[in-house]
Amino acid sequence: MQIGAFAELALAEAAWKTFKARHPDVVGDLSEDIQKADLGARGTFYRLRAGPFKDRPAAVAACEKLKTQGATCLVTAP
Repeated sequence: MQIGAFAELALAEAAWKTFKARHPDVVGDLSEDIQKADLGARGTFYRLRAGPFKDRPAAVAACEKLKTQGATCLVTAP
C-alpha cells in the first residue's frame, strides 16, 4: 500500500515516522518500504509504502480505514 511519494529520501523516512505515530491501529506490524523511482524529466521520487499484507483484500481494508482517518493511500502490487 503506497502512502506517499517524496522528492527526497529523508522526507519519505520522516513521513513514515509521522504516519506510524498517527495511525498505530492500522500500521501495527507493517514495515516501511521505500522504493526509488526515476521518472525521467520529472525527477526522482521515493515511494513510501507499507506492508506486507496477507492479501489484497487486507490491504484494501487497511487503506479504506486510513481514508476514514484522513490519510491518503493507494493499494499497489508488491
